[in-house]
Amino acid sequence: MLDTLNPARLAARVTELPPLPEAMVEVMLALGDQNLSAQRSIQLIERDQALAARTLRLANSAFYGMPGRVGNIGDAVRLLGLRTVASVLAAAAVHGVIRVDACPGFHFEAHWRHAIATALAARALAPWAGADGDEAFLAGLMHDVGRLVLAAFHPVEAQRVLALARERGLPAHAAEQAVLGIAHPAIGALVAERWHFPPAIVGAIRRHHDAPAAPVDGQLPALTALVQLANLLAERLLADVPAPPPLPDGAQPLLLALGLGADVLNPLLQSVRQCSDEMTEILRGA
Repeated sequence: MLDTLNPARLAARVTELPPLPEAMVEVMLALGDQNLSAQRSIQLIERDQALAARTLRLANSAFYGMPGRVGNIGDAVRLLGLRTVASVLAAAAVHGVIRVDACPGFHFEAHWRHAIATALAARALAPWAGADGDEAFLAGLMHDVGRLVLAAFHPVEAQRVLALARERGLPAHAAEQAVLGIAHPAIGALVAERWHFPPAIVGAIRRHHDAPAAPVDGQLPALTALVQLANLLAERLLADVPAPPPLPDGAQPLLLALGLGADVLNPLLQSVRQCSDEMTEILRGA
């Protein structure tokens, strides 16, 4: 271990993150309560110009088949669903409060594209696995938020991690553990707890690099398995492997855990590939 990062120090930095906008907090509550009224959330989004703009961009995108036809937040929420809007607002919050400019070796664009591809793959897999698509999308979108926190708050240590990963060919979480004594899934879970994400999403973020054979109470939670598999598929997709791609390493036990066959993966990857670029631009808010 080269230079451990004091977990208490890191936890203190996470608590320094600004709270989520009031509208985001309200919408996050909707992820845990299907019966929560949308009206208050709509009013709060309308008062936040940046969040309102992103919500309308999403509703008017070709992705949802309504280009140029949605003119107000109420219609947007009714079209998308309040729980889908939560994903847009989470993306906006990340861009608003976590900046990685001080860590030049960290490639934010690549990080962001991977997050979007993972989110889309998780949502596409959710119906097959009997899981909630909105929770799957948000968990996929935020699964690597711990890497952003490291790059933003501890850029020197983050650069050491990147150097070790390149030198030894290690995945990011293994290099982080070697250098810092803590890896980005645990850091991301701290962030998700700080922002009051639903417990299932916190758990999926914390365990997205756990071995598939390490179940909780005898089974791997469906959302965790979804994010793990979506992460592998996103890596394969962004590596631009010729179609049809071979099954990613580690995917088979996850497919078994979710009760899926490998035959669902190729059409799913094609769908994610088609949607990824547009969704990246929408959620970037550029």
